[in-house]
Amino acid sequence: MDLSGPLWTFEGISPGRGMTESFHLAGGNTASWESAFVPGDVYTDLWRAGKIDDPHFGRNAAKATWVMEQEWWYARSFKLPDSERGKKIRLIFEGVDYACDVWLNGVHLGHHEGMFSPFEFDVSKLVNRGEGRESNGLAIRLAPPPRNYRAVVGRKFHWEGDYWRDLTPLGMWKPVRVVSTGASHLADVHPATKIGADGSATVDVQLTLAGATVGEKPLRATVTLHGANFDGPTYSAEVPVSASTDATTAHVVIQVPEARLWWPWDLGKPNLYVAEVTLFDDHGGLLDRTVKRFGIREIRMEHNPGFTQEEVHYPWTMFINGTPTFLRSAAWGGPPDIFYGRSGPEQYRRLVALAREGNINNLRIFGWHPTEIDLFYDLCDEQGITVWQDLLPMASDLIPPDDATHQAINAEAVAVIKNLRRHPSLVLIEGGEETFFSRHFPQDRESTAKFLLDLEKVVRPYTDLPYVPTSPLSHPPFLREHGIGGTKETAHTHQQFYQFGEKIIEDEVRGWDYAAIPEFGVTSAPNVGSIKRFIPADEIWPPGPSWGYHWADLDVFRALNYQVFGDERTGSLEDFVAATQVAQGTIFQYGIEYMRRRKPKSTAISICHLMTFAPDFKWGIVDAYQVKKRSFDYVQRAFQPLLVSLQHEKRRWLPGEKFTGQVWVVNDYARGFENCAIEIAITDASGTPLWRNVQPVAAIPSSSSASVTGVPWTVSGRLGDVFRVTLTLRDHDGRELSHNFYDLLCADQEQARLECARRAREFQAVRNQFGYHNYYRYYPALSGETRNERTDDASVPAKGFPKP
Repeated sequence: MDLSGPLWTFEGISPGRGMTESFHLAGGNTASWESAFVPGDVYTDLWRAGKIDDPHFGRNAAKATWVMEQEWWYARSFKLPDSERGKKIRLIFEGVDYACDVWLNGVHLGHHEGMFSPFEFDVSKLVNRGEGRESNGLAIRLAPPPRNYRAVVGRKFHWEGDYWRDLTPLGMWKPVRVVSTGASHLADVHPATKIGADGSATVDVQLTLAGATVGEKPLRATVTLHGANFDGPTYSAEVPVSASTDATTAHVVIQVPEARLWWPWDLGKPNLYVAEVTLFDDHGGLLDRTVKRFGIREIRMEHNPGFTQEEVHYPWTMFINGTPTFLRSAAWGGPPDIFYGRSGPEQYRRLVALAREGNINNLRIFGWHPTEIDLFYDLCDEQGITVWQDLLPMASDLIPPDDATHQAINAEAVAVIKNLRRHPSLVLIEGGEETFFSRHFPQDRESTAKFLLDLEKVVRPYTDLPYVPTSPLSHPPFLREHGIGGTKETAHTHQQFYQFGEKIIEDEVRGWDYAAIPEFGVTSAPNVGSIKRFIPADEIWPPGPSWGYHWADLDVFRALNYQVFGDERTGSLEDFVAATQVAQGTIFQYGIEYMRRRKPKSTAISICHLMTFAPDFKWGIVDAYQVKKRSFDYVQRAFQPLLVSLQHEKRRWLPGEKFTGQVWVVNDYARGFENCAIEIAITDASGTPLWRNVQPVAAIPSSSSASVTGVPWTVSGRLGDVFRVTLTLRDHDGRELSHNFYDLLCADQEQARLECARRAREFQAVRNQFGYHNYYRYYPALSGETRNERTDDASVPAKGFPKP
């Protein structure tokens, strides 16, 4: 019985007072309480009830911080039919954020902390059964949410940071279920797979049983396998199982000849199987049943060529079913909404579909975001998109050294991997995220390093997936004292944002000699229509304080617009927004293609992000309303599995200068191509042809990257002109295989380099004066610069933008 839905009520009260008011006895008798929806969150329920204004709009979230000062009670009733008499009844919570207590029919069942670990209670002796009996009253008390992330690291995601403010999420974010079984039940089912050299597969369905012994004879477990998304044979097996009051394990092994393997979408079909598992007592009576969907695939890692062991410690070349893959990745900035009650299945489906549309073959969930709901991984399984997963959110903070914290985190990690390991899309797991960037509690560095290394040992009994302890692995140097990472292992290349593009992207990438880049971040504004949905009308243009509140780093936008266009583009809202998105896309394209041309020395790059979980002016190439930004198209082109790419050492060229670009072909497919040709066309801003050439390409090997030809053109035009280089790869029948283009400038590269650096230093000085998180620096009426001027309007425009 799924208790999800609108039959819940909720009420807030001062901490501790709920018990004195007998809220724990409420159950379904809560007529004066507000209606609620589970799964969901407190803020969304309050917003629906009219108790708070939409916290996504303007600076409303700052007015809702009172919510975090109360405890919140949720209640509902349910009935069980007579048919459930004599059965074991368990009450299962799949996920509660963060700390809660549970009562059933006035009896306290227990306390739980940790948003990622499911928990359950045997309520067989407490529940009322039968239509003529009373309903069962369920009450849950949510404690006030934590305000200090360090106190809950690894057990709750890092809600602070640089794309969210003020409100700590809380709520029952996953379903609550009532489950009926016999005395013994299936506590865990995991189909482990191994591929044979002859194309067959061994599926070892590992069963964990819990519950009292039923009779003297062994129980029976049956397993039936069949295709989930394809038609094929059915395979079955049965084994006897001895059940005890403690957990019992059993293995049901099934051979699958000519197994249909699960592949990422760019290497094959994402074939999926279903395992139907049934448990019977010694008389053939049904005790329990469950269905698990899974895939047959194997992951192997090899060291990247061209690096020493000191430079790169971990293997970063991933082989899926024996085939190498380059991870064309994007950070999943989920859930779709930080307020869980506003995230629905259709949002997940659209976002995963957009990832596939963007030629992304990997989504990375790192420590600023929670482990996702099952639907996300199901969709990735179906779409053939791999997942690179931080086991738990341990982001930008050192971990407290006490044993209690370590044990609690380890328990959450085991719960997470046991739930996720059946998904074939899950291919790489990680410990921490920017863990050693923290300047606080430096005395905990040693214990944190040891903990992240030991975490692999904790989860290893449950998975054979490759594990890396943290990201990035090449900074700081302290890591190498503990054998974590090498000098050229992995880096987070966010300098374009955090350093205002002081070093332009063409110069920055020359230092990217890394095996993988787990994060490459550039920001942009959301679409104009989206801005109007969360910014008050009188603050839309010029940018008012709500822009800053939603993390618009206006100086970064101005700096990167200048880098890409030679102009800040602050003349109008439409021009400014478009420019930020094109600048983001241009920089992403340049960095992505640089790393892809390095293949096989480099084997992964992940942009930061596909999207984020709230309306903001930050990382995503899809905005919070699931509308693609212009930058999406640039990433989509740069992530083509078969990519025709222009290597150009600079974006500005003087008239009369010899253009020195090189054309490359990068192939991520497991198949090659023959007798192809590349058309190279250069046009001016109006589309007038300036130069054209066709270069034959005899063969493009599978999983390869190679330079094909130069572009021997002398730049024409005048200073200030824009020219476009278009590349089209076609097969021998003239069918288009890859299409790409680049807009370049007739301008002085050295002059632009110096001007970008000057602007960056100027902007950095202002940020240093006020602090990174302080958006008042853009608004004289808020920063104190105009405190000697009388004004009643705090919405004066931002500096650097035209006055209305």
